Amino acid sequence: MKTSSGASCPFKLDWKHPFRVGRLRFRALSQKPERRLARRIAKLNLGAGPIAIERTEGGISNHNFVVRVGGQDFVARLGEERPLLGIDRRNEVVCHRAASALGLAPAVIHHEAGLLVTRFIAGRTLAQVDVRQPDCILLVASQLRRLHDSWAGLIGEMVYFCPFQTVRTYAQTAAKIGASLPSDIAQVLADAAVLSRQIAPFRPVLCHNDLLAANLINADDRLWLVDWEYAGIGHACFDLANLSANARFTDEQDRGLLTAYHGEFQPGHLTELRIFKAMSLVREALWSTIQTVASDIDFDYYRYAADNLEAYRAARSRLD
Repeated sequence: MKTSSGASCPFKLDWKHPFRVGRLRFRALSQKPERRLARRIAKLNLGAGPIAIERTEGGISNHNFVVRVGGQDFVARLGEERPLLGIDRRNEVVCHRAASALGLAPAVIHHEAGLLVTRFIAGRTLAQVDVRQPDCILLVASQLRRLHDSWAGLIGEMVYFCPFQTVRTYAQTAAKIGASLPSDIAQVLADAAVLSRQIAPFRPVLCHNDLLAANLINADDRLWLVDWEYAGIGHACFDLANLSANARFTDEQDRGLLTAYHGEFQPGHLTELRIFKAMSLVREALWSTIQTVASDIDFDYYRYAADNLEAYRAARSRLD
């Protein structure tokens, strides 16, 4: 296949006829990990009393548990290094702790290879329909503004996140491990390169970069951001667009989000949000494509990839 510039496409292209190869780099979790986790928790001296562990539902990247030690609750996440997905666990902890110092994320209690323990937040995990509500849009915009405004006081080595680079890298990774890619991936990547040149110069800030509704917890009208695996220094607008893309915001909701974040609405902000929104959706589709081969979690990554690819095409059409 040729790109619009005439170069040969280096990727294996076959979205409609997916297949699997052997699992790569991810170690499958045993069916009964609670006992092994309890032994690791016991060594941390989190408190006196018996240890109770309950697996939580809904995660599509890692295995998560609520751990009760005496009268205290924690969240324990079992997650190996994820080089195929571009996750740097050291960077995750640095970013998470920076957000925690701002009061935006639960405190990191302990981290070691394959294990992260954080303070438990007694609140309600949001759904897409919650995020789309006007009051929630105002609340998320306020929290993201606090996160992004922290740039001048940040300390620590943090990775740089660029969605355009991530899309290119994910496509290459998916091809290398034998995952199926959309038949027009070459055109998608060429178009992404064109869109990247339409972004104005900006001040890099700390961003979350994975604002799924499931990563937002409301506790007594205070919003907490969890799961900082993809956090890094990047473009503030990508966080807004990522939130919009994942919650499937309408144009009206996008305008409301931008107004709440900036204090006013400017058409140029909407154009950049739409560009990043398209990139967020294709990034999520390619992320899921890699997971069809690499993940040990029981989740329909094929359908998730297809849904995000369809949403990407709709978002991209808004730019024409």
